[in-house]
Order: sequence, then structure tokens, then C-alpha cells
Amino acid sequence: MASVVRASKYRHVFGTTAKREDSFENLRVATSAWDSNFVTANPKYVAVNWAASGGGAFCIVPQALTGKLRGDFPVFSAHQGAVLDTAFSPFDDNVIASAAEDHQVMIWRVPEDLEEREEDVTEPIKVLRGHGRKVGHVAWNPVAEGVLAASSSDNTVRIWDVESAEVRQTLGGFGDTVMSIAWSPDGTQLAATCRDKKLRIFDARTGRVEHEAASHTGIKGSRVVWLGADRLATTGFSRTSGREVWVWDAALAPVTRMDVDTSAGMLMPFYDAGTRVLYVAGKGDGNIRYYEFADDKLHFLSELQSPEPQRGLGVLPRRGIDVPRCEVMRFYKVASNSLVEPISFRVPRKAESFQSDIYPPAHAGCPSLSAEEYFAGKCAQPKMVDMEVIYRDGPLVVGAGAPPVQSSAFVTVSAPVSVSAPVAQRSTPASQQPTPATRSPAPERQSPVSQTRTPASQTQTPASQNQTPQRQPSPAPEPAELISLREETARLQLALNQAQKAATDASTRERTTQQQLDDASRQLSEHEQTARKLQAQIDAGVSADQLHAVESKLQAAVDDADSLRVDLDRASTQAEEYRRKLEQATNKASEHEKTSAGLQKDLQTAIQAANALALAAEKAVDNL
Repeated sequence: MASVVRASKYRHVFGTTAKREDSFENLRVATSAWDSNFVTANPKYVAVNWAASGGGAFCIVPQALTGKLRGDFPVFSAHQGAVLDTAFSPFDDNVIASAAEDHQVMIWRVPEDLEEREEDVTEPIKVLRGHGRKVGHVAWNPVAEGVLAASSSDNTVRIWDVESAEVRQTLGGFGDTVMSIAWSPDGTQLAATCRDKKLRIFDARTGRVEHEAASHTGIKGSRVVWLGADRLATTGFSRTSGREVWVWDAALAPVTRMDVDTSAGMLMPFYDAGTRVLYVAGKGDGNIRYYEFADDKLHFLSELQSPEPQRGLGVLPRRGIDVPRCEVMRFYKVASNSLVEPISFRVPRKAESFQSDIYPPAHAGCPSLSAEEYFAGKCAQPKMVDMEVIYRDGPLVVGAGAPPVQSSAFVTVSAPVSVSAPVAQRSTPASQQPTPATRSPAPERQSPVSQTRTPASQTQTPASQNQTPQRQPSPAPEPAELISLREETARLQLALNQAQKAATDASTRERTTQQQLDDASRQLSEHEQTARKLQAQIDAGVSADQLHAVESKLQAAVDDADSLRVDLDRASTQAEEYRRKLEQATNKASEHEKTSAGLQKDLQTAIQAANALALAAEKAVDNL
């Protein structure tokens, strides 16, 4: 029987690493052991955590400034401890947040003269103080302007109003250090993984824990990412140290679980909501696997393999990718302590025109709410931009000073798109179009993974030829009829939304109930097996106290094994360091031996010369 191959537009997506001259060299990437990506990017800049002595710093490099970075290039330096994480604002490419070991979050604006500047940038525009211990992660709200989440080793996540530098909410209840945080697409919820092996979803404005579930059982960390509006994915380790990926629904009921391999490095997940592709990259290895998420399953597409391991990865927002070359994702890989390489993922097509089927709308970089509106309880969906604009004009840069984009480029998303729902329409009535965002002209130098293409200004056609022919509208109905039609449409839309919500809730309850039934059945089976074992032990004369003692010893042995595994990893690291120092000492000893041999030879020569002089002197005395 012939097998059926699942249809997918992204089945043949492939990854390509940029050439050396198109990478960023001569960097000083931080060597912190903290689980961070070390690099972040937007269409204008690439930011890297910097190895600085006497404090913390990070460096921002323009996208066009590839090759070797000059040695005196300025860094952003004001933290008193090592910088652990950075994040560019989604609404202004010139604004970035940094988190550090000095318990502070700082907000910076990139100076316009960055490339020519010689002195470091030492004055942030905002300093957010209030965390009790080091701040490990920062994440901007994707909908509301100036709203920032920051996690700290004081076992809290704080939601900041950046403009006022005030904490508006504190998320607590964690049993240990927070390992990762992620905003929901509409910015109302925040998911977090923790070293206490639990996954939590918070209402970011009330601070209430909406859902909580036991997650990966391994002793190492885990990460979380949203898969659209109602699904999440986590990466972590099993109790036997195997790497795995779990998918959850919005109520944190498990949907699917997948084993990956048994490597030791953390798995870094990145989700492209437009293509519905989940990229999973391993720290310490050179592999990037990618899966298409459909029908609540992860369908393996392919894998990019590299002999060079990655220490961290940053991802470029979709508004910055090279659409004419059918690029669908771009990463920035920390390949060594001095090198960051762009990696481009493309669909293998010859794009003579815009490929609308592989490019749904992207986040426009335009806020839907102000911070005041957000904290007052208002909700909104992210503003989206038609990718054809990026195909025509190049990467979309947002922020102060950028020229505006035509409002017709934007697409309104009225509600979260379910993972099984069809893609929303791309056109929007003029009355519903959002406020235009801004963009800057395409840079003179092409991005590291792009090729030269004809400027849009050389291929423009008259406006009358660019416009899509419009069908002549039918005569408008009478005002009363129009009002009636609008009211009926609103009622139907409301009924449809309620039906969709009811269907989603019913599906969630059904899965939860089924999961509970499965868990109960499994527990019943385990209890029956335990009862049989106990009966057998009782028959053999083993008491319950003895059995409990054995179980306690077994658990203690397992805990000791985990502790020994950690100690072994630490000892291996120390042994490697000692081995390196021994090699250095051996090399120095060899050099000293060579030097000593040379000195010995010179000494023998000097003695021989002295003896010869003595003989000559004796002969001279005899002659006298």
C-alpha cells in the first residue's frame, strides 16, 4: 500500500549559513553560564552580550557593518554586573532593554552616530530598579507600547510601565528561579517555566496564576514559547536526561510529547506564527531542527546540521527578512566568542513575483494600545502588515524618524487565529485600517544573506497600473435597510464568536477529561501493580515499614545519582580546565628545557674559552 505524503508549502525549506565576509567578526561575546540567547536582532541592528571587565556591557552593530569590527567600536556600558539578556523594542528599532546581575533593567536609545562614535554609550534613558536579585530575562509586550516583563532570581516576574519606570504588577508563586518567559500573541497572558519543574500561565495585569502544570522532570532548565493564541511548546529534559519537546493547550493540558535526543545542551525553541514552523536549536551542538505545527502535531520538515556548535541564537522579526529571495526565517548564530553568523532559511522557488501563499501578514511593529490603555484593561490584537510591502520596498524599519507607510499596507486581525483555523483574509476596509507605522528607506548595503536586486524606484509603473481593478459597487440600500443589515451582521458575528468559543471550550474540556481518564487509568494500573507487589512481600514476610524504608532508600539513591551527575559534569569541566593548564605548563617546561640546554651549551663554550685563555696565559708567563 502506497504511503501518503503530507502536503506542505514548507516541506523543502533549507538553511544556509552566511559567508565569512557577510558575518560579524572580531566580537567579544560574553562567556556567562546563564541560559541566554546572547544575541538579538531587528532590521537595523544586531546586539550581542559583551565580555567586559569591571561591569556589564553589550554591543550593538548595524546590520550593514559585516566583516571585522574595529577594536574601539563603542559598547553600551552602565551596568555594574554582567549583562544577561537584551531585547529590542518591537515598536522602535532604536530602543533596547538590557538586564544584568546588578538587579537592574536599563532602557537605551541607539545614537544616530553609532558607526562614527568612538566613546562608549554610558547613559540609559531609563533605569528600572526594584528587583531583589539578578535579572535574567526581559521581554516586551507585543501589543502595548512601553510594557516590559522582567524575570529575576528573586523568584518573581515584574511587569513594568517603562515610561513611568514603575512596577505595575508582580507575578509570584514560583518555587525557584524563573528559566524563561513568553508573552501570548495578544499580550494579556505571560507564560513562564521555572526550575521547580512547573509551567505557569499568568494574567499579566492582575498577577493571578490562571493555569499551572507539572512540566519536564529533568534537573536542567526548560523554555517556553507560544504556538499561536491557544497552544504552547516547552523544551526541557526527562528524568533520564533526554531532550524533549512538549505541546500544551491554553489550559496546560498536554497535547503531544516528543523525544528529541540525549545531548546535554538546552533546546532553544523559536516559533514563526506566519508559517507555523517551530525551530528547535540545541546549545552546544550545530543542529537546528524544524517542524510544521498542524492538527496539534509537530511534523518534522528537515534539519540544518553544522560542525560548529552554537552558544546562542537570535531571530530576526519577519518584517526584516528578504522576501524577494523567498526567505522565511533568519537566525544569528553565536558560533564562537568572536563570531556571529547569519543563517537564512528559504523556500526553494524562483520568485518572479510576490509569493502570497507562503507569506501571510507579519507583525507591523506598530502598537495597538498605549501603556495606560493596557493597564486600564483594554484588549487588542497585534497590527499586521502585508508582506507584499516588504517584497516591494525592503525590510520594514520602525521608530522615530522613519517615513510613513501607506495605510493600505496594513491588515487588521480581529481575533486570535486557532491552530486549526483557516488563514484570515488579507484585505481590510479603509474605515477599519489601523494607524500607519513608519519605516526607513532600504539601506545602501544589502543584508548579509541577501543579494543585490533592482531598486523599486527603477521599476515603478504608473499608479493606475499598480492598482487592482475594482468592481463597480452596487447601488447603496436605503439608510433603514443599511442599518438593519449592519445590526444583523453584528448579531451573526457575535453568535459566530460565541459558537467558536463554545466549541473551543468544549474541545478543551474533552481533552482535559480524556487526559484525566487516562491518568486515572494509569494510576489505577500502577496501584494494582503496587498492591500485588505488597501482597507478595507480605506473603514473603516483609513488613510495610521495611518496604517504606526500601522505597526511601531507593528515592535517596536516585537523588544521589542526580547529584552525582551534576558533580560529574562539574568535575569534567574542572578536569578539562586542569588538562588545559597542564598542557600549558608542559609547553612552558619544554621551552624552559630548551632554554636550559642552550644555556648549558653556552656555559661549556665559555669554560672552554676560559681554559684556552688560561693556557695561553701560562705560556706567556713561561716565555717571560
